[in-house]
Amino acid sequence: MTTGLLDTSVVIDWDDSAVQRALPEEISVSAITLAELAAGPMLASSVTEQANRQARLQQAEATFEPIPFDAAAARSFGQVV
Repeated sequence: MTTGLLDTSVVIDWDDSAVQRALPEEISVSAITLAELAAGPMLASSVTEQANRQARLQQAEATFEPIPFDAAAARSFGQVV
């Protein structure tokens, strides 16, 4: 079974059939992805875009249990950057 951690841009394009075909069997998101999605509605330039971004956030929150980004994750990140 293949697994993957989805980037925010993949979650944003979730409904794209090409994205769906490319996804691994088991997928997750990090708490950082949900944080970025939560910022989206606040940065929208129109009411319609704000509603779309809010809907995407709510869909992601309902679909995924995010992987936490804790101190250990931060240290690991620091070693690969």
